Amino acid sequence: MRIRNALFIAFCLLSVTGCYATITGTVVDGDTGQPIEGAVVLAEWSITKGLGLTYSKSHEVVEAVTDKEGKVTISGLFNPFVNHPSLTVYRKGYVAWNNQYIFPDRKRRLDFKWSNDYVFRLEKFRPEYSYLAHVNFLDDAIFSYTAGEKKQSMTKAYEWERKRANEERMKQK
Repeated sequence: MRIRNALFIAFCLLSVTGCYATITGTVVDGDTGQPIEGAVVLAEWSITKGLGLTYSKSHEVVEAVTDKEGKVTISGLFNPFVNHPSLTVYRKGYVAWNNQYIFPDRKRRLDFKWSNDYVFRLEKFRPEYSYLAHVNFLDDAIFSYTAGEKKQSMTKAYEWERKRANEERMKQK
């Protein structure tokens, strides 16, 4: 009887840890605190697979766009085997926000805690930043598990920046 109860409790704990409720948040300008309309928010859940859990594979991808108040809602996911989602937020004229790394130095982000009504503060893209480095940062963030077929809104949002990055690349040669 004790073993059955222990197994039941373990199953419940494992099930709950893999259940991600709806993600809600607000995207704002980091300087002014004003809401940013039209920012693309990409969430990607992955599953770790392989003998010895050696690699991760994309499981679910959801894109959403902020409303005029900067608000965004992404439906949750119920699967006890998925990892925390990777989140990337982007709007033209701003530095992309990622829940794992910070542009431009790619330091690990330590200030993010999973909670509803999170405020994503976007920094304006500064003249000293490199479009080439920023596009590489975005590519690394959003193409980590799958190709972009499920990430059309995000890839379209920074398509213009890819052209600027190519111009930078040509100047470097």
